[in-house]
Amino acid sequence: MAFAPARKLTDEEIRTYRDDGVVCLRNALAPEWIELLKEGLDRTLAEPGPQGKAYPDMGSGRFGYDTFMWTRQEPFRRIQTESPIPSYAAQIMESSKAFLMVDLAFVKEPNTPNPTPWHQDQPYGWYNGWQVCSFWTPLDPVTIESGALEWIPGSHRWNRWFRPAGFDPAQYQDADEFEPMPDIEATRSQYKIIHYDMQPGDILAHQLLTLHYAPGNSTADRRRRALAFRYAGDDAVYTLRKTGPKPIREPGLAPGDKFGCELFPQVWPREGLQIPFHH
Repeated sequence: MAFAPARKLTDEEIRTYRDDGVVCLRNALAPEWIELLKEGLDRTLAEPGPQGKAYPDMGSGRFGYDTFMWTRQEPFRRIQTESPIPSYAAQIMESSKAFLMVDLAFVKEPNTPNPTPWHQDQPYGWYNGWQVCSFWTPLDPVTIESGALEWIPGSHRWNRWFRPAGFDPAQYQDADEFEPMPDIEATRSQYKIIHYDMQPGDILAHQLLTLHYAPGNSTADRRRRALAFRYAGDDAVYTLRKTGPKPIREPGLAPGDKFGCELFPQVWPREGLQIPFHH
């Protein structure tokens, strides 16, 4: 099978990621990958997985969410086996390898006013380490009005882990291993906050401790469909959190184990790559 070539990330892109904890990689995915992702997302919305959720009580719109699509949808499996994203992940983490942690779908339909709260991704996850990243790619043009992600650059280096936030405020109240999230919305002027307007084919790469937020989709006719792919590198290990999301099944790892198993496969380098796929 011929793999799509991945470009070499520039020194400036890697330096921005290292310093700010987030960087926008422009035109990083060819149009055929966007069409494949749209196909996969349509299938996912029609047939949600075990962790798929819809939050219908958000104004007149809807927020949809799903995970681990690659284990059941061929388009998402091909993203890992053929697209340039795993190579970008290893490059941006400055890691010799990249292991897939999870893929996620986020859909904010028009007239969905509810924001996504300020949060870091790592306290939700089953991975500890510095070489952990996420790649967020939109399937529609994204502006602040339709729910573009907002970031506090450099917050990944604060050496602070904040309690996860959820649409259900009680969900993480016992997550006492983390400190409470400050009310950033009430004190926005105290922070440097940035966002990127994006087109399909652009990718946001961020380190998983970087603080971010998304407003609702206040537009009347523009969807905000996006996928995220999370990776771990050389220094990352499996962990168990007291609260929060869990993998779709037991991975057969003990806390502190390195990744590279059926549920968290190595996806870069690709030599000898075999990703199990369960229909």
